[in-house]
Amino acid sequence: MLTERDVQEMVAGVLDIDVADVGIDKSFYVDLDMDSLHKAEFVVALERACGTEFDPADAAAMDSVGDVVRLLHDRQHRVT
Repeated sequence: MLTERDVQEMVAGVLDIDVADVGIDKSFYVDLDMDSLHKAEFVVALERACGTEFDPADAAAMDSVGDVVRLLHDRQHRVT
């Protein structure tokens, strides 16, 4: 499973910002200025890293690193 740090690095890479600026609870849209194209790029990268697809509702609900980590954690526990 991806770690919080892995997700932070993915967000930083998509947005071309320093990973230190990607706090766990910072909003992708409000705090980090992510737009819809960045979000799509991030979701695709996340799907590749996880080897799975996210349904549109789950992808839309991702607004922070914390949201992503919680979603990944919940998905892992549903599978096992």
